Amino acid sequence: MPKLFKKELLEKLLLYFIVLQPILDILTYFSLRALDTSLTIGIVVRVLFMGLSLWFIFFGNSSKLKKYVLWYLIAIAVVFGIGLVYNFFAKPIFNPFLELQFIAKTVYFHVMLGSYLLLFTSIDKVSEKRMQILKYTSIAMLIISISMFIAILTGTSSETYEWNKFGMKGWFHSGNELGSIVAVCFPLIYLYALLKMEEAKKIYYFIPVVLLASVAILIGTKVGYFAVLLAAVIVFVTYVIYWIIQKRKKVQDPLLRLRLIFSFVFLIALLAVTPFSPTFTNVSGDMGAIEEQQKEQQEKNQEDSESEFGSEDPSAEEEPSKEEETQLMDSPILVIILSARNLYFTEMYNYYVEADPVQKMFGMGYAGNYESPEDRKLIEMDFFDLFFSYGILGIILILLPFLTIIGLFLKLLFQTPGTLLHPLNMLILLSIGFGTGIAFLAGHVLYAPAVSIYLAISIVLLIINMLKMNKDVKEAKTS
Repeated sequence: MPKLFKKELLEKLLLYFIVLQPILDILTYFSLRALDTSLTIGIVVRVLFMGLSLWFIFFGNSSKLKKYVLWYLIAIAVVFGIGLVYNFFAKPIFNPFLELQFIAKTVYFHVMLGSYLLLFTSIDKVSEKRMQILKYTSIAMLIISISMFIAILTGTSSETYEWNKFGMKGWFHSGNELGSIVAVCFPLIYLYALLKMEEAKKIYYFIPVVLLASVAILIGTKVGYFAVLLAAVIVFVTYVIYWIIQKRKKVQDPLLRLRLIFSFVFLIALLAVTPFSPTFTNVSGDMGAIEEQQKEQQEKNQEDSESEFGSEDPSAEEEPSKEEETQLMDSPILVIILSARNLYFTEMYNYYVEADPVQKMFGMGYAGNYESPEDRKLIEMDFFDLFFSYGILGIILILLPFLTIIGLFLKLLFQTPGTLLHPLNMLILLSIGFGTGIAFLAGHVLYAPAVSIYLAISIVLLIINMLKMNKDVKEAKTS
C-alpha cells in the first residue's frame, strides 16, 4: 500500500482536517473578495478530501460497520444519480455546474459522517481518540475566535447584515454559517473543557469556551447566541440535579462541585453582558417589528369585520376563510421570524405540486423547476430544500442517520437513563439538537460543508457513546 494511503496517516488526516476548517473558511472569504467566482479554495479542498475520505471508507478501515456505510452511500448515489439524469431532460432550466455542486455539498455530510464513524469503530483506544477530536474541535473554534477579534481590532471585519441589524462576522463569508458553526460546536468545546478541568488551576481550558461565547454575541445572529445561552442553562440545571442526587446519597465529588460553580458563573456572566450585545439589539428590533405587525393585523381584521357586518350575501361567509389561509402563508409575522423563508417555501411547494411522479420520488434538483435564473432560489430550510431537491426516496435516505440515533436513544433511555442523560452526554445531544434545529428553521447546515462536518462529528460521538452503553447493557444481562 502506498505510503500516502497508510491507515495511520489517513486517521491523522481525518483528525487534522478538523483544525483546517476555519482556515479554509477564511481563505474562501478572501478568495471571494479577490475573485468573482463561485469555485473557491474551500470547495476544491473539501471535494478533494471527500474523495480521500471515500478511499478510507472503501479500503482504509476494518470496521464491523463498514458494509452498512457502503450500502448506505451506494443507495444515496443511485437515488441522487437517477434524479440528476431525469432532471437533465425534465427541468425547464438545467445548470450542470449548480446541480453537481449542490449534490456534492449534500453528499459531503454523509461521506464525512461515514468516514468518522468507521474511524472510531476500527481503532483501539476509542476514548483517547474522542478526546483528540474534541481537542481539535476546540482548537478550530479558538482559531475562529482569535481571527474574529483580530479582524475587529484591525477594522477589516465584515458586517453580518447589510442593513437594519448589527453584528460582525470577521473574515467569514456567511454570518448564518458562522452562527451555525458556533451553535453546533459550542457544546463540544464546553464538554472538552469540563472533561479536562480536573482541578481549579486548569481553568484555562475554558478560555476557548469564553471566547467562542463572545463570538456568538458579536455575530448578532439569534442562532449562535441562543445556542450558547441554552447550553449554559441546561448544563447548569443538569449539574444542579446531579449535585442534589449526590447530596442525598451522601456522596462527595469535588469535581462535580467545581463544574457546577463554573457553569453557574459562566451563565451569570453571559446574562450580564446580553443587554449590551448586537444580538439583543437585533432580537429587540424583531420583537418590535412583530408587535407592530400584530397591531396592524388586528386593526385590519377589525376594519374587515366592521365592513362586513350585516352582510346577507351567502358567499360572504366563505370568503374570510380563504383570506385567512392566504394570510397564514404570507403572514408578515412569519416573514420576520423566518426571514421570508415561508414565501420561498410556497413557491417551491407549487413547483412540487406541478411536478410529475418521477420528480416527486427522486426530486426536482437544485432550486426546483424554475423557469428563469432570476427565480432560482432555495428556501434555506434544509429539510424542505432537501425534500424538494431529492424527493421522497432521497429525504428518507438523508434522514436515516437521524432516525437511527432516535431509535437507539429511545432504547437506551429506558435501559440506562441516568448514564444517557448525564451532563456530559447532554452536551453532545445539544450539539446535534442545535444542528438539526437550525437546519430545519434557518438552513445552512446539512448542505453547507463548512457546518455539516461538525454535525457529523457530534453524531459520531453520540453513536459511539450509545454503542458502548448498549454493549454494557448486553454484558450486564449475560453476566
